[in-house]
Amino acid sequence: MRTVLLELDRSAARADADPIANAAAFERRPLQHAANLGAAFVEVARSRPAHAALVTKDAIYTYAWLRHAAESVSRFLKGRPGYQPGERVALQLANSPEYVAAYYGVLLADGVVMPLPVPLEASRRDQVVALCRPSVLLSRRGDIGEGDALGATALRLDGEGELSPPAPRRDRQDVAMLLLTSGSTGTSKAVMLSHGNLLSNADSILQILPIKADDRALVVIPFCHAFGNSVLHTHVLAGATLLLHGPLIFPAAIVGALRDLQATSFSAVPEVYNMLLKFGGLRGRPLPALRYMSVAGGELRNESALQLADSIEPASFHMMYGQSEASARLAVLAPHDLKRRPGSIGKPIPNVELTVRNDDGSESADGEVGMLCARGPNVMLGYWDDPVSTAEVLDRDGWLRTGDLAHRDADGAFYLHGRANLLTKVQGHRVHPAEIESVVENAFPHARAAATPVARGDDMRFVLFLAPRDNRPIDVAKVRALCQRELPPYKVPVRFEMLERLPLTTGFKIDRAALSRLVTPSSVA
Repeated sequence: MRTVLLELDRSAARADADPIANAAAFERRPLQHAANLGAAFVEVARSRPAHAALVTKDAIYTYAWLRHAAESVSRFLKGRPGYQPGERVALQLANSPEYVAAYYGVLLADGVVMPLPVPLEASRRDQVVALCRPSVLLSRRGDIGEGDALGATALRLDGEGELSPPAPRRDRQDVAMLLLTSGSTGTSKAVMLSHGNLLSNADSILQILPIKADDRALVVIPFCHAFGNSVLHTHVLAGATLLLHGPLIFPAAIVGALRDLQATSFSAVPEVYNMLLKFGGLRGRPLPALRYMSVAGGELRNESALQLADSIEPASFHMMYGQSEASARLAVLAPHDLKRRPGSIGKPIPNVELTVRNDDGSESADGEVGMLCARGPNVMLGYWDDPVSTAEVLDRDGWLRTGDLAHRDADGAFYLHGRANLLTKVQGHRVHPAEIESVVENAFPHARAAATPVARGDDMRFVLFLAPRDNRPIDVAKVRALCQRELPPYKVPVRFEMLERLPLTTGFKIDRAALSRLVTPSSVA
């Protein structure tokens, strides 16, 4: 695998332009008519060249610049000896103009994009590279180790030069992207997403979220994850502006950026919103430009969602549900349903079907818990080089077993009951960690709880890990007493462990594999 370091040519970037001044009217073409994702990107870039596509702390990058930079990547890849359409190209880049140019540049070269997290431990990268066999790694100094950068080729992203019309050699059915699953409970898989998958999901989201050509979205979600990738495409294909102002680690910095940059939207995972509620000072900070916020990538407690919705009024708050295998998003809980449907993931987004099935494959009755299944043009082609795992989750009719347990109410709204693969048999009873976690978190809202199944002799039991949501102390003795009082004996954890924070995957979900490694045989004996 050849490593190429991308270098920005800022000569065509505009350091002193007003990114709002060129927010001219733009009518996007229906995405269902696009030949592929690269062609759809070029259509937008060609239609509004002077509009700000990306805004960083240092400069403004227009759609004209972005198209030229993407062409630089495309020309480089096509010029490599032996290059063939469909080759995998890995991106190990933080959110940046380089990332966006590289992503669309790979598509313009008829390649397959394979985003990697930054940072990424060497063992996991070796595993992924062995699985997917990319021919090139595109990165930049600082996003990979100095050792990996030795001997790398430099590629300057030109903001000017000749442009070639896109030749749509890739069809909507062809693979556009290999998206890595988070690997929170095991080895990562590479999800094959086609051009049609990504275009369809972007089109569905543009029908339900108020994303317009004058939108200015503050981005903190890594583009290499499913949710971040969705935010990238929906805004670029709408001709909108992405505000890339670094990691913004501190919650107060996020709120300040929303105000100072006149952001019209913000999307994040539950962990970020929990931090905003605790430390960000969102309430009482006027954000007149804000139109909406959205959350996905995990469960946000209903009380937190209501607090957020109240804090940002009159802007709207949208709770969304999805997964990597469905190009990101499957369902939305509309803002007006937050109060009347607590705990719901809402209803399917346009062009998506959802149902709940029993173990025998029959459809579950309303109120009955079963496997949540999804179907639509956004559902993946399968897992790369893994037909066995693909067959386990995709049936012949195109239904995807999401892995989430759920029920549907009489009005067609869906409610989750945890991951099916976390069900554990304890003394003959099937127990889900969520059954323990919800009891604790409902009684102690300032606590985060994660129950981990462990072997105890010939039986399975649970260890409960606790971490504070804020600076309030957690009385472990009271948590233990609560569990003994409210839960049947077989559900009561055999041990309670306090942590400063629960470990998270790069997708900001609880890393249950890491929690399992913290349990020693002596701790549950």
